[in-house]
Amino acid sequence: MAEGIALPELTASDACVAQEVLLEQERLLRYDYFGSAEALRLGSAVASLAPEFGEGVSVTITRETDCVRMFQWVADDKDERNLLFAEGKRAAARKAGHAGPWAQLEAAKAGDTSHVWDNVPAEVPACGAFPIRVGDEWVATIAVSGYMEGLDHEIILRALEQVLGVTAPRWDAAVM
Repeated sequence: MAEGIALPELTASDACVAQEVLLEQERLLRYDYFGSAEALRLGSAVASLAPEFGEGVSVTITRETDCVRMFQWVADDKDERNLLFAEGKRAAARKAGHAGPWAQLEAAKAGDTSHVWDNVPAEVPACGAFPIRVGDEWVATIAVSGYMEGLDHEIILRALEQVLGVTAPRWDAAVM
């Protein structure tokens, strides 16, 4: 199923830098409390930002204690396939313990990205899943699908920055 998915060229050095930036994003973009009202606000922020990206997305927010979907929205131009990929991004993030592209960055650091897509769609180690933490506890995951070239990650960052009132750093690397 993963045939034809080409990773952008990513040096080990660029992957290291991107991981450090990702860790800083995860450190900065945390909640004091996260419940259904916060999920609604965050998910709605993603939906309201979508027109700036030229097309729609699917967005889900899943509470991790019981895997309940707290929020779900699918733009008119997206479908079940996007929800499937969003769930695969969530699974990859949970497995890695960090935001979606962590395993991709680890593979680039090791110099072998040939197996990054082996478990798609069950695990999609790409931009578009981000841990929602309260303190150090991973309480929920936001997952977005619909864009390419790391824009799923960017829309999540912008939405989190908007609702939390925090600005997070970005990487310059070509991370998918």
